[in-house]
Amino acid sequence: MNGLNLIVRLRRCLALTALMLAGCYTQAPLTAVTPTPATRIIATLTDTGVVVMANAIGPGAEEVEGIVSEADATSWRLNLVRVEHRGGFSTLWNREAVTFPRYALKDPTVKQVDRTKSWMAGTLVVVGAILAAKLFSNIGADEDPGKPPPPPAIRIPGGGGW
Repeated sequence: MNGLNLIVRLRRCLALTALMLAGCYTQAPLTAVTPTPATRIIATLTDTGVVVMANAIGPGAEEVEGIVSEADATSWRLNLVRVEHRGGFSTLWNREAVTFPRYALKDPTVKQVDRTKSWMAGTLVVVGAILAAKLFSNIGADEDPGKPPPPPAIRIPGGGGW
């Protein structure tokens, strides 16, 4: 097996692993009027919400992802994880709490871990690691290089002596 073929296989393996890890979550529309605390939600900002929340989360925000800490009919307090902005860039947050007026958010969805997909992804990672170990042992990456090199000379012949 040549080196280029090995690189192609490793890239495919990494891409498949990334795809599987991204698929460990499911999203479903929020069915309750107010979410319960500790629910992870993703919501789009209304046009008014973009303007009202600009000072708190930045101008041009389109979508927020966060974990609900408090919610009632008039406002939701989210520990923000991510804010998507116009222009395609995303800002990661460190779960800072931000209170949104309820009218500022629309189309909320619940993001949950899918246990089946997570177990499948974990299995894929373990199998990939085992296959990579086998692959590297087949190309000789773990072979003993032979006898060690000789130690460096203590004296250099003709170097003036001691």
